[in-house]
Amino acid sequence: MVCQTFPPTPFQVCGAILDKYNSLGGPNSFLLWPKSNELSNPGNTGARSEFVGGNIYWSSATGARPVAHDFLTKFGNYGYETGFMKYPTSDEIVLPDGIGRRQEFQGATVYWSPLSGAHTITGAIRDKWNQSPPLPAERSFLGYPISDELRLPDGIGAMNRFQNGVIYWSPSTGAHAVSGRILDVWAAGGYEKSQYGYPSGDATAVAGQPGAVLQNFQRGSIYVRADYFRGLLVPAVEFRSYDTGLHPNYPAVDLSDYDTVGDPLNQSKPANYQQSAVISAYFSSQDRPVAGELWNHYYGNTGTDFVLSASRIDTWTAETTNGYNDPSIKAPAGLVEANKADAIAQAIAEVDRTGQPAKVIVSTPWLVTAGISNDHVQALGRYSLCSTTAVIAKPGAPGLHPIDLRQTTHMFDLYDFTRGGDYGNLAQSAVDTAVTGEELGIAKPFLVLGSGSDRSWSGTK
Repeated sequence: MVCQTFPPTPFQVCGAILDKYNSLGGPNSFLLWPKSNELSNPGNTGARSEFVGGNIYWSSATGARPVAHDFLTKFGNYGYETGFMKYPTSDEIVLPDGIGRRQEFQGATVYWSPLSGAHTITGAIRDKWNQSPPLPAERSFLGYPISDELRLPDGIGAMNRFQNGVIYWSPSTGAHAVSGRILDVWAAGGYEKSQYGYPSGDATAVAGQPGAVLQNFQRGSIYVRADYFRGLLVPAVEFRSYDTGLHPNYPAVDLSDYDTVGDPLNQSKPANYQQSAVISAYFSSQDRPVAGELWNHYYGNTGTDFVLSASRIDTWTAETTNGYNDPSIKAPAGLVEANKADAIAQAIAEVDRTGQPAKVIVSTPWLVTAGISNDHVQALGRYSLCSTTAVIAKPGAPGLHPIDLRQTTHMFDLYDFTRGGDYGNLAQSAVDTAVTGEELGIAKPFLVLGSGSDRSWSGTK
């Protein structure tokens, strides 16, 4: 066996490992100088030489392969060649994006990118990822893995997390990706431990409904279209605490106008504070407690969310009219009742179709609404509401299906302002003061949000 030393180090590099080392550039390569003689690996399954920048591993089945940097760290995390990864079967491979890399091992593949780090992927999950549309592996909608393959608490399934979703596997369902809003809904219930169980199919587009996606799970399905979603479980399972807590994600607060106008003479800021105090006093004198709290929070300049109490949202949700001459803006109570009727109708349809008790969860998108009471209007004006209803329906004659129902309303508003006119009272003409305060950096927009009480109803339909 031919061996060679590389001064100033005294260590010998020999045989196939030497050939590989020299092919990479010897000490001028990323491996730099040797720091050991050739070492026999445990069980005499192969050999390795260690270098300042990494190692070269050799076995008769795989040949000589370098393992370095984050790949070597990951390899070591699992016991090097004695672990499930076994020996490397390739050098590092530069991926098509020119940024990431992968390395193949007998028992796994390691993928690396600067943002995701190095992670293992193997078996059916790796196969599924490699088949992901529209392009395979890291070029798919899932992106790079951000976790190693993880065994799940049930001792049966496994999963990998990716930049834009997950892949879950079990022996009975196979490997399937879950992402986007469907992942949000499934995660809220506890992933594979949720009432839905493991995914049993991939998400698919719904014919004739642009943007709509449906994914089947062991015990039900989740349908999403924009901010609307529908969960179905047949046969029905009992209500869960998170059923009616589901709602579309809150938007981000736009701070592009914040602190954009200077005040070199320190005249605008004091004047704006003074006018702000007049408006705050107006809300107090008119008995508008919520409007006053929100205004003061705005000038508190923290930008933190303001959470309305459930009782306040319940009161506002009960309003059946609004003060706007715009038929597209529904009163809160009308939106809530429409969601209730829709969920009941869908649950009964599933019962009649399957002959089994069915549970349906229906969450509306965010819908623009408004109330009529003065504090309500002056606090938020128009805002967005979502109603989420969970219904368990059982078989029965027409009009006699036993129904159990839970319902919660959710709301949000971006507490910000755009310039307007003088409408005759301080609450309405305050907008110019508010916009100026934001531009001066003394008032910061924020998100107003909250959920009402969980309400129950039982009867027949």
